[in-house]
Formats: sequence, structure tokens, C-alpha cells
Amino acid sequence: AARMSNQQGIDRLLQAEQEATETVQRARKAKAARIKQARDEAAEEINKYRQQLEMEYQKVQSSGMTISDKSARLNQETEGQLMEIRRSAEANRVNVVRQILAWVSSVDTNPPK
Repeated sequence: AARMSNQQGIDRLLQAEQEATETVQRARKAKAARIKQARDEAAEEINKYRQQLEMEYQKVQSSGMTISDKSARLNQETEGQLMEIRRSAEANRVNVVRQILAWVSSVDTNPPK
């Protein structure tokens, strides 16, 4: 009877280890999916930004400003928009890291009953 009890205990430990491994794998997959989503969103923002700059560039080209005026204005606008993109990316990075840490640190280590 004691031998069966020991074997059951070992089986429960192995099952708990397997469940923990699966939980970690799910967390890793979720992290990879969030990173891919963030990359996709960043690429979309970049494309929108490029289109906006192209439209502004076309407006400037047709407005009759001198080349140095156009260049200065475009540089100023570009720098402002780049700062906004960097700020947005940094803010999202912190949220993603917090979310990952919350998921990984909330793993139930108690064996199933």
C-alpha cells in the first residue's frame, strides 16, 4: 500500500511538472504573439506616417516655398513625429512587459487534487 502511495505521489509530481511546463509554453507563445502584434502595429504606424509625410511633401512642393524653407519645415515636423512614435513605442513596451510578468508570475504551483 505504501508503495502504491509513493507511486501515486510521484505520478502527481510528474503531472504537476507537465502542467507547469505547458503553462510556461503557453506564456511564451502568448508573449511571441504580443510581440508580433506590436511589430505589426508599429509597421502599420510607420506606413501611415510615411503616407502622411508624402502628402505633406507634395503640399510643400506645390506651395512655392523655397527649398530651404521646405527642408526646415519638413525636418521640424519629422522630428516631432519621430519623438511621438518613440514615446508611443516606449509606453507600449512597458505595458507588454508588465502583462508578461503578471502572467508568468501567476502560475499556480499547487498540484491538482
